[in-house]
Amino acid sequence: MRMWAMVALLSLVGCTGLGTEQASIEAVSSASPMPQAPSVTPTSGPFAGEWEACQGTTAPEECGRYLLLQRGNRICGTWFYFATGKAYTGRIVARVDSPTEARRTHVCGRPGSETNTECDEGWQRIDKPLQICDGKLSDLTRADGSCFGDYRAVRMAKDQRDALLAEPWMEDCLSGNPDDTP
Repeated sequence: MRMWAMVALLSLVGCTGLGTEQASIEAVSSASPMPQAPSVTPTSGPFAGEWEACQGTTAPEECGRYLLLQRGNRICGTWFYFATGKAYTGRIVARVDSPTEARRTHVCGRPGSETNTECDEGWQRIDKPLQICDGKLSDLTRADGSCFGDYRAVRMAKDQRDALLAEPWMEDCLSGNPDDTP
């Protein structure tokens, strides 16, 4: 008799759906996950990565370099070049106009040919090209307006990427106004 009572009770629970409440909650949760904060790690974009130009030097530490992160149509990163026995470094902000064309809008760094504004003083507004042609990055155009790609894509080391992402200005740059980014 007890066995039949237990079977009847289990059947009643099954019919009322009391035992399936958790399964229903899990099904709803997996079908419509909770919204999450935007990723702080830019993961895609044709301009993202490390770009290197070594013409005129045999020393890898003297190669020109861009380390760029891209989130949507926003590019932020660093630049480096070596000239007249000195290293020049700085930061860059650009806006993507197409998969192969962007405009550099803000720059700062060691004063030289790229900028006259130190990064601790703010950003210098500029309007200069950043293009991809034949799989290479170009930061200047020829006299006839055509693209001159001299920076080849190289694999960015994970520790370099992590260090760039950890820069205090980077998250603000990728998601906001560069004028708000010291």
